[in-house]
Amino acid sequence: MKKGIALAFSLFSALSYADPAIFKMELGTTTEDQVKSMYSAKQTGVNKYSLGNMYDIPTGEVSFEGLKELTAIFDKNGVLVGVLTTFNKSKFDYLNQAIGGKYKLVSQRIPFVGDKSATYRDGATEISLNAPHMGFDMSMNYLRDELTQAFNKQTEAEKRAKQNKETSQL
Repeated sequence: MKKGIALAFSLFSALSYADPAIFKMELGTTTEDQVKSMYSAKQTGVNKYSLGNMYDIPTGEVSFEGLKELTAIFDKNGVLVGVLTTFNKSKFDYLNQAIGGKYKLVSQRIPFVGDKSATYRDGATEISLNAPHMGFDMSMNYLRDELTQAFNKQTEAEKRAKQNKETSQL
């Protein structure tokens, strides 16, 4: 009996800490080889923040209405740390409702007129939806915390370097 309870608890704990999956790719778990076996992924370069490979995945292979672009980002160990998507802006309400039923809402801004956005969280992954008012497309990005932190760190370093360069000219 105690073993059964312990097993059930450990399975529940593992599921509650799992990161989300999008289009059959689980962040923090899925590898480059797995993505290449699922899709005709084309390598597009190395991500300057994760230092891992990036791949474009043909949207026709995913078969999700309104999906225009799909990019998978890996870390230097070949593990999925980000998925960037572009959709028709008309999908915002549908995607927001679908994601809202699965993940914890962190913030949301949906004015009658203007830019729409929503941010959700699951484990070590942030899911963001952004639909600019003056555009036809929206983005939905799944980013692991380590990718976001590397982006923020490098962006700040680049900003400081630019300021130092400008200051040295005065």
